[in-house]
Amino acid sequence: QEEIVALVPVLILLSRGLGFGSVTALAMSAGTAAVATWIAWTLAVASHDDLRQAQPVATSEPATARDGVLLALVLAPFIPYVFGVLRLDWGFNELSALFLVAGFAVGLVSGRDLATTTTGFLKGMEAMLAASLFVGVARAISLVLTDGRVIDTIVYSLAVPLAHFPGTVAALLMVPMHAVLHLPVPSVSGQAVLTMPIMAPLADLLGVSRDATVIAYQTGAGLADLVVPTNGALLAMLLSAGVPYGRWLRFAVPGALLVGVIGAIGVVLSA
Repeated sequence: QEEIVALVPVLILLSRGLGFGSVTALAMSAGTAAVATWIAWTLAVASHDDLRQAQPVATSEPATARDGVLLALVLAPFIPYVFGVLRLDWGFNELSALFLVAGFAVGLVSGRDLATTTTGFLKGMEAMLAASLFVGVARAISLVLTDGRVIDTIVYSLAVPLAHFPGTVAALLMVPMHAVLHLPVPSVSGQAVLTMPIMAPLADLLGVSRDATVIAYQTGAGLADLVVPTNGALLAMLLSAGVPYGRWLRFAVPGALLVGVIGAIGVVLSA
């Protein structure tokens, strides 16, 4: 990523011309380098995949009016949902209900009876049951640690030793600290609310800029979000895609470490 370095002065001039400061330019540079690194790592891994050409499936059945109605039924739930989100504060529960009704409507319009439609619906749920279980377990772990005030003790125990290090070293150590904390608190926003009231005053005492504190949090928590097993959404996506967790770790951990180096450089420069 040496070519990114040459762009930093250009981005600084651009940011100042737009009314922003050097910190914004540094964030833009770090973000560009991180995204470029992750894309390069993904392409490097993909280049070793054994690609097999998919055989096209030939069909001679023309589209019918019923097919058009079925497609319309699939898209129909989005119309009331958009209105509900904007006016009625709807969420995922309402979206699930809309698609549940649409799913049964598709089955009945396609010519299946209610029993066959229900059987097909249950078979479709089988693939997501394990993912739903993992999401629930991950959420339960986070809930117990948070509501039981256990996580407060963990945060305090990890933050206090940082006061014994020089400012720049302490800022760098915040990165793995936030990564470790993301295991019991897999919510990025929740972790920010939990840790920043402690880390911001600590950074002031150590003479570390708050910019460095935020970058350390973003690097540690953001990259840990790609690998921690308590991230229910991650496990759900892996199960849906049929990707074993161990195989995902072999891909994600090296890439996260590469991006983490860029984040650490950003912490040092902003400290």
